Amino acid sequence: MKSGFIALLGRPNAGKSTLLNALLSQKVAIISDKPQTTRNKIQFIYTEKDFQIIFLDTPGIQMPKNKLGEYMLKISKSTLEEVDVITF
Repeated sequence: MKSGFIALLGRPNAGKSTLLNALLSQKVAIISDKPQTTRNKIQFIYTEKDFQIIFLDTPGIQMPKNKLGEYMLKISKSTLEEVDVITF
């Protein structure tokens, strides 16, 4: 079976989690009008007969204003090294 990792990166409230829910045809990621609802990297697995895709939903990328912002930016940046495809 073939498999690959796809990261969803972008600004806060850009629709990364909404896109993931649409791609998987189910509500797997929390969505909200509040920026930075996703604070950690979250993995979701899509499996078909011949392949598997692991989606990584990440916190929004922006200039950090506090320690939490610095942490979330670090999470998003570190994801770049773990994936085969980056969607931005």
